[in-house]
Amino acid sequence: MMSSIRSLVEHCVLPVWVAVALTLSPLSVRAAGEGPAAQVESQARAKFAEGNIAYDLAEFQKALDAYSEAYRLMPLPGFLFNIAQCHRQLGHAERAAFFYRRYLSVSKEEPPNAELVRDLIAEMDEAVRKEQERRLTREETARNQAKAAALRAQAEEAASRRVQRGDRKRTLEPRNLTSTQAEVKGSDSLLKKWWVWAGAGAVAVIAGGIVYAATAPQPRPTSLGTIR
Repeated sequence: MMSSIRSLVEHCVLPVWVAVALTLSPLSVRAAGEGPAAQVESQARAKFAEGNIAYDLAEFQKALDAYSEAYRLMPLPGFLFNIAQCHRQLGHAERAAFFYRRYLSVSKEEPPNAELVRDLIAEMDEAVRKEQERRLTREETARNQAKAAALRAQAEEAASRRVQRGDRKRTLEPRNLTSTQAEVKGSDSLLKKWWVWAGAGAVAVIAGGIVYAATAPQPRPTSLGTIR
């Protein structure tokens, strides 16, 4: 059913009864005695024909402009259906649904294709709903990608800081080791010097004692002599 409707809609522009209405409209009746009205109707017919040719050539934007101008000249409900058809072909689902609804609402009587138009309205509403879902999905995807990019940037920045800290640490460590080694070497040198001087002092003391013992005068006896 839907495929047959779609096939019909692809080729359905202005219904025949609307074309007939162009000749039976109040403007046409008054056109017999009013030159300006006849001129307006002639312009509307020309725009209507221009729109039909453009529609058959799949030049839907050009057809839309022509039908819109025709409606401005002669606001017949049927032109609204043609305008809706152009919007549908252009992928403007929301605009198409609007003009289909306007077509039904401004028609004085229910048009012969009313059932078809209601099916088209349902189709356009569904298309709008799906487009909204796709838009929300795209927005959500964009937000998630932005969050992921921000997290990656933070991780890269943290890794860069860790690398920089590691480089500074490696740069400072040799200096600390050299300083410590110098201190240790200095301590060893002082320790060695201390032992050398201590040994030298001990030798000097011993040597001095020997010299003194060899050169010192013999002590006088302190006991009294005895008479034998």
